[in-house]
Amino acid sequence: MTNDSSSLCPICGEGHLQPRIGRNPVEYKRQTSEVEFHSSVCDACGSEQLDAAQLRANKRAMVAFKKQVDGLLSGAEVRALREKLGLSQADAAKVFGGGPVAFSKYENDDVAQSEAMDKLLRLAAEIPAAFEVLAQRMDAAPVVPSVDWEDVRGWSVEVDISAESSTKRPQLRVVSSSTSMDEPRWRNIAA
Repeated sequence: MTNDSSSLCPICGEGHLQPRIGRNPVEYKRQTSEVEFHSSVCDACGSEQLDAAQLRANKRAMVAFKKQVDGLLSGAEVRALREKLGLSQADAAKVFGGGPVAFSKYENDDVAQSEAMDKLLRLAAEIPAAFEVLAQRMDAAPVVPSVDWEDVRGWSVEVDISAESSTKRPQLRVVSSSTSMDEPRWRNIAA
């Protein structure tokens, strides 16, 4: 900040705000660390204040720390992965979802991507054929060569919806792998 009227302390009206970068201890899911903390301090009254850019930088530092603790890709890793796949941010949003500016937010650590999005990104990077399928479905040009996929049909699955399990999620299990398309694909165990 410069020593002009825009950096005049709004609290005392006499001093000027001086930018500071310190480290603050933070805790998330029983993990502790220190993250950079941006602020300004008045050289006359000593009040500590934050402007919009400092607030944004502090929030991004905390989101990056949370991503690290949660085992998610960092913003830089999301950017590198997207670039490896040859996608713009807008095209990545079309292929993977998340909204028109999702990848800008993920890459700048404005928000953390969901665990599901993180897994999808990793899968697409590790298995080019999976990325090709996603790209083809979203009318994006595939970057990888075609791979033949085996279509799995005729699976029969049992769903346990008995009274004992009503408070739990239904349990699914494969009971046959018939290839006949005339047979029902799902069967209720209770029936």
